Amino acid sequence: MASRKSSPPDSLIPLAHALGYSDYPHSNTASPYLNYILNQHIARTTLEEYLSLFQRIIAHFSIPDVLEDGRPQRDSIQVLLDELVASNGQGLFIDTPAGSVIRKEDVEDTVLYILGVWTMMLSSFVRLPNGFRKVIVAYNHRAQRKVTGDHVYEDSLAGLIRGSGLLPSPGNWSHVERPENDVVRAAMSLVALISSKTPPGRSSPDTSRSPSTSSLFEEYESTLWQGQITSQSLDDMDSLESLEIKATRLNAFTLNVLGAVEISWTFNLSRHLVLSKHRGRYGLEIFALPCVFAATTLTSATVGIAPELAQEIQESYRILFNAWPNPPLHAKLGTLLGVRKICWCWSCSAYRYRNRTLSTLKKKFSFNSRRTTQNRDVMAKSEFDPLLIELMSGNSTSNWTYDLFPCLWPRITMLEDHLQRAKPWNIWILFRDRRDTLQFWTFFFATVVVMLTFFQVALGIAQVVGSFL
Repeated sequence: MASRKSSPPDSLIPLAHALGYSDYPHSNTASPYLNYILNQHIARTTLEEYLSLFQRIIAHFSIPDVLEDGRPQRDSIQVLLDELVASNGQGLFIDTPAGSVIRKEDVEDTVLYILGVWTMMLSSFVRLPNGFRKVIVAYNHRAQRKVTGDHVYEDSLAGLIRGSGLLPSPGNWSHVERPENDVVRAAMSLVALISSKTPPGRSSPDTSRSPSTSSLFEEYESTLWQGQITSQSLDDMDSLESLEIKATRLNAFTLNVLGAVEISWTFNLSRHLVLSKHRGRYGLEIFALPCVFAATTLTSATVGIAPELAQEIQESYRILFNAWPNPPLHAKLGTLLGVRKICWCWSCSAYRYRNRTLSTLKKKFSFNSRRTTQNRDVMAKSEFDPLLIELMSGNSTSNWTYDLFPCLWPRITMLEDHLQRAKPWNIWILFRDRRDTLQFWTFFFATVVVMLTFFQVALGIAQVVGSFL
């Protein structure tokens, strides 16, 4: 049964303008983003109430006004929460008493939910089963404070996002993993404290008391930072700007073929180009809604997403999916014969991989997907962004460099490291894997020897059988 297209709600146009799409509805650029917002509609409310609150939240953070008497700034999250908690009017929270604890929890969950939808970081804003929110934990961790939300909400939305450090930025080397086992961490800390020399200007560690694991690890990090940095390591930091990774070496196709990495599309902006592992399989998370960068509020001081990061994300699609922008000669000559559909070269194979990826993505975010919310069977609107086709097929002659991708560079180097360490996971991969030339030619000549031996044996058997006949 074909789905019926319903007209957009009356409040959708002012919401699009509030987001920063001044040309909507004359331009459809904002449609996938608006469909995503509609699909995240909270079922306990009407759609109009949800969109009205969404627009009110945007307006609150769009007018900064810092007070001078020590009270929270006008665009802080806490001011908005207090206004909604104390409100007695009709609207979203009418079913809870004003000023009550239930109202406070309801307002906090709803506002943080909408902030996550607006900033395209929903999974970082929602409350996890353990009671924490990732953005709050990250903010407090960077500020070295106790994990609570009260003091965090005194900041603005842009301050919360920047303070959390969840978005990649130059100098944010958060990809360096710490040991997750507390025993290992404590052992490393003790070894570092006992064996290393005391840094200048610091007293020797007090061995009369038994410090906690966390304090030992902090002491270990501090000791390592102050005592282990050499002129060579400083030179290595400077050399970042000269690093370059060829696009034909590191792209979505080579990661899939040589590194067994599958594409995982995400609506969390902060997860773009993150290499994750689930149940023994690697996945490359790629942001699925680049049209959001046309919304001026996201890349302004209102939300705090750096325009440089937005530019890097958009540039990354071209290198990931079109590392060979110029078709080879045999592909041009055989266009009518469909050579690119069967050719086994890297360029043609990557071309087919990009088409399959786009086809899968269109089916995943098609109109036919249904979403059930509180016994209401509703038709989800398409979240496929046509801008992806343009970005993934765009010509790019540049490679991965620190100059072009300072924000995403740590994640790019992690992908390169994974590709470097990945072993051939299929016998057919050995025929295409040229990363280790010695391994390739050894396998090639071994294959030739085996084939010649097989033919010799087959020829000998044929001669013996022929002699009997």
